[in-house]
Amino acid sequence: MLEEFWHYLGVRTTSREARLLGYAREMAALQVRHRRCRQAWRQHIQATQQALLSAAQLLGDTGGAALIIGGGSAHDLPIAELLQHFDQIVLLDIAFSYPSRRLTKCWPNRVFCRPYDATGIVNWLAQHRQIPPAALVRNPIAPELAVKPRWVASVNCLTQLPLLPVDWLANTAAEPRQLEAFGQALMLAHLYWLDSWQTPVCLITEIADQRHSRAGLLDRTDYRPVLSAYLQNANQLASWDWLVNPPGELPEGGWESRTVAAYLK
Repeated sequence: MLEEFWHYLGVRTTSREARLLGYAREMAALQVRHRRCRQAWRQHIQATQQALLSAAQLLGDTGGAALIIGGGSAHDLPIAELLQHFDQIVLLDIAFSYPSRRLTKCWPNRVFCRPYDATGIVNWLAQHRQIPPAALVRNPIAPELAVKPRWVASVNCLTQLPLLPVDWLANTAAEPRQLEAFGQALMLAHLYWLDSWQTPVCLITEIADQRHSRAGLLDRTDYRPVLSAYLQNANQLASWDWLVNPPGELPEGGWESRTVAAYLK
């Protein structure tokens, strides 16, 4: 708990509302889990880094700016290697850990942290505590950047976007089916938002997750139906398994794995 508290003090969020919904707390918890599960996560982090480098290499030319959504922790980002392909890298997230913010000092004028709510609904949710209007969910506004990116990457964040908003609404009058539809709408809006940049996009996301007990499989979630329309015109670069919660992380000996894939569009 003390370690997580110190990480919490180092987190910076886009707004007071983002802290209210728990984004600073979740970022601090992620830092602690990364240290605790480092061995189990090693393959996933290496595979994520390799997929990003492969996607960047396929661009051919070098220079310009790269925009990476989900860069608030940066554990899975090969920043030094990507800087061989781009003049600047902009990390965009609703919350930034201290180690991520320190990257801007390691590479001044080349790496930037841009606090931004990619969903566009967090402040609204904090003020109203009900499912936002569909028009607000469908049309997240792109941030103003000094240089238009020539490459965009969304890294291990797509299926995470609904978690805290849905949790914030869990004790309201919204029905479970409404919350599920809201969560899917947030993911679809993110995919449309990626297309709106009108530049090559690398999407790294889980496509399924599995929860296990000591006795065997408990349940499985398949995200591919949500992704199906987007992936029709995308090329898969790689796919791998991620032991996100190894035995000992969950109660009663349970564990959780995810299937992750990288796409270029």
